[in-house]
Amino acid sequence: MNQKLKRQNFNSNINNKNSKDHRPENNYNRNKDISKSQNILKLSSNQTIISGKHSTLSALGNRNRHLFYLITTQDNKLFWENEIKEIGVNIEITIRKKEELDAINNHKPHQNIILITKPLERISLDEFLFKNTNEANVPLRLIILDQVTDPQNVGAIIRSAHAFKMNGVALSQRNSPIETAAMSKASSGAIEKIDIIELSNMSREIVKLQKLNFTVFGLANGGNENISVLENETGHIAIILGSEGNGLRRLTKEKADHLIEIPINDESESLNVSNAASIAMFQLQKNILIKASKT
Repeated sequence: MNQKLKRQNFNSNINNKNSKDHRPENNYNRNKDISKSQNILKLSSNQTIISGKHSTLSALGNRNRHLFYLITTQDNKLFWENEIKEIGVNIEITIRKKEELDAINNHKPHQNIILITKPLERISLDEFLFKNTNEANVPLRLIILDQVTDPQNVGAIIRSAHAFKMNGVALSQRNSPIETAAMSKASSGAIEKIDIIELSNMSREIVKLQKLNFTVFGLANGGNENISVLENETGHIAIILGSEGNGLRRLTKEKADHLIEIPINDESESLNVSNAASIAMFQLQKNILIKASKT
């Protein structure tokens, strides 16, 4: 796998029949949500919401996460005082009525806990590669999202990437979602445990990876290779998936070394992008996971 990586296109035409580019709608809805929250919380532009017990505990345990304050009900205050004491963080607890928490979290489940925090800083590809230079003999595995815009899909992919021991998840600088409560919840806390990388220029960053002996696979309907080829890869690998509606962009496809596809029922139109990502990551990491389970 230490060969110069061929040009690949990760056209994840893993389109979801009912999916589309939700970015404008999501931003609109999130702005409305923030507006509602600001009436109660006066959130600033550098603040975001995390809700739910598991996501909040994971965020509180992340030393790279800038925390502002917790919001909970009077009945749950003692529980969270004990939790933050055990974790060893110093954070203010604000008491609100459950109805207020409902409004703050746009009437979505919150388990009576909301954390006000700063969005996590995404690192550059150069920072990621520098951080991993000491692991030169260990194959690096990246999942790259080429304009995947739905926060829940991104969160679900981050969760799977952590489960399958990927080293990082890279998102395009443009047309990718900002961190939201929905993304954090979908990641089930994994967003706190894996490197999130921001790519300033997708084509240029693919070439950079190839020069560093990464093989780049593009996941696309109509790919000329079966996804099973990933099982035998032992070197540095990046897998690219495209947007929910359009799959991989043409230029991304042209840059990829290989285009691969997942064989599915002919009567089924496509897979959701997060499901497709999970299949690809498992196929790539299967031998590593099996070996780890035997030790």
